[in-house]
Amino acid sequence: MTKYDVIIIGGGVSGLSCAITLGSAESKVEEASQKKTLVIDAGKSHLKMAQLYNVAGVDEGTIGIELLESLKQRAQGYKNVSVEDGVVSSVSGESGNYIVKTDADETYETDIVVFANGMQTIDVEGIGTPVVEHIRAPRPGMVMIDNEGGVIADKKYVTGCAAGAASMFSSAAGYGAQTATDIISSWVGKCTVIHDVCKKN
Repeated sequence: MTKYDVIIIGGGVSGLSCAITLGSAESKVEEASQKKTLVIDAGKSHLKMAQLYNVAGVDEGTIGIELLESLKQRAQGYKNVSVEDGVVSSVSGESGNYIVKTDADETYETDIVVFANGMQTIDVEGIGTPVVEHIRAPRPGMVMIDNEGGVIADKKYVTGCAAGAASMFSSAAGYGAQTATDIISSWVGKCTVIHDVCKKN
């Protein structure tokens, strides 16, 4: 069984944003250089049904499914990030030694778990905190995972809409990046932000 440093449950906007930020750290932060991240994608992102007109930095009219595929390719472009299809059924174990299982009986081991399940259905055993009514849902019946600032327990995070973010691309993507920053900071031992700057000529 392959051991990962981070497993992200959900390959939508927030999950992939988290993976991209973690991947971008591998060449900039020594503590992140050997960390392996796996995204397990159930393929149910609401972005597949969207066409975007109000996202900074994204062309008006961009088709959501095309943007999602672009994010997936960018995440996989980092040598320490991989994306697999699957539906996670349970998380067990404890901090630093979590076991993630899928409904196809695939089993993975990881130090850190990030729940990025979205807000429509969150059906995973062993989350460790209740699934509750979403605090920013535009319609009834939407849910989130109860959390404190994106944290469920030690080395167990929740991000994006599953953490209570509004169901907009920018909100979900930003939350995913924030979660990654929190994880990287925990590796380094102090607040650490991955900045990109223009190269000097």
